[in-house]
Amino acid sequence: MERYLKTLQRGIIYFTLFIISILLVLAMVDVFVKLYDGFVSYTFRDFIEVQYPQLIDVFLVIIIGVELLETIKGFLMDEILHVELVVLVAIIATSRKVIVYEVSKKGIEDIISLAVMLVALAVTYWIIKASYGKKYRVKLGSKPKE
Repeated sequence: MERYLKTLQRGIIYFTLFIISILLVLAMVDVFVKLYDGFVSYTFRDFIEVQYPQLIDVFLVIIIGVELLETIKGFLMDEILHVELVVLVAIIATSRKVIVYEVSKKGIEDIISLAVMLVALAVTYWIIKASYGKKYRVKLGSKPKE
């Protein structure tokens, strides 16, 4: 039964990798289509105002997708969920929201909630790095303790 579950888990993970890869390729195609459309349909000024924020948004989504691939790859290799990578993906995703945020269309509650999320994620990341750092810190040139 355990062998079956492990095989099922690996199959789901590989399927997830396949789907994320397809989505990343489609996102890259979307970038090229938006660039082409922007250069053909708009003046440079209009392109910067209209298409540029959308392109930045798509680039950040691609970065998030690449980080997700890295997280899944790390899980496949070590069979351990790397919490640090998951928190980094969450930080990148929240930062993406902040970067492409349109203040004129949102209220103060949205801004405060994004700020609280970013601070919470940053503190979480700092705690993870501080706890792992003490455990695994090795001086250069010294032999690790066994």
